[in-house]
Amino acid sequence: MICLGLVLAATVTSIWAIRNVVRGVENLNNTTQEESTWNQPDAAANTPASDVPQSTPKPSEEPSASSSSSGESSQSAAVQGGSGESAASSAPSASSFTAPVDGEITLAFSGDELVYSQTLGDWRTHNGVDYACKTGDAVRASAPGTVSAVYSDALWGSVVEVTDASGNVWKYCGVSEPTVETGDTVKAGEGIGRAGSIPSESEDGVHIHLECLQGETWVDPAKALEN
Repeated sequence: MICLGLVLAATVTSIWAIRNVVRGVENLNNTTQEESTWNQPDAAANTPASDVPQSTPKPSEEPSASSSSSGESSQSAAVQGGSGESAASSAPSASSFTAPVDGEITLAFSGDELVYSQTLGDWRTHNGVDYACKTGDAVRASAPGTVSAVYSDALWGSVVEVTDASGNVWKYCGVSEPTVETGDTVKAGEGIGRAGSIPSESEDGVHIHLECLQGETWVDPAKALEN
């Protein structure tokens, strides 16, 4: 009985000791959590940021239509006033250029820009101006000069070339039944043949293709006489 009592007393003492240890651990955890919760530094939201964009002022109001138009008018007047008579004198007169036929322009001079050729199926510069007409229409010289060549070309059909006093070469393509020969002198508006066909531009309808060469450079025929 004495031994049993000792064992029971030892068991109770062990249980009590274990409970105290558990309570001590719980209290320690609670204390640590409270310190970690309340000892945190201030939140970042409370700290002023250095990279927040500054507000920009509102743009000024757009100028009114009246002030804009008046400004443009005055600017236009200044340009016109500055050019004076020199601008008017540099422009060619209405009679300085004669179209080779009476039809409208169907394809303009393209300069350095590429245009699509319906006939050849590729992109290329258009070095002249196309004037619509009918087969057999009279073709006339656009500028006075001397006939420097008359020949047939696989791409451009029958061609008449006229060299003017400034050395510009006027090339009329699609002129069938030429009425002039190499060495002939022609005036502006004088007949040089009849409208025919142009193999390299056959898909563009009947027309006269007019080119103008200043040295080795193609220029817009309608503007060639301005210089």
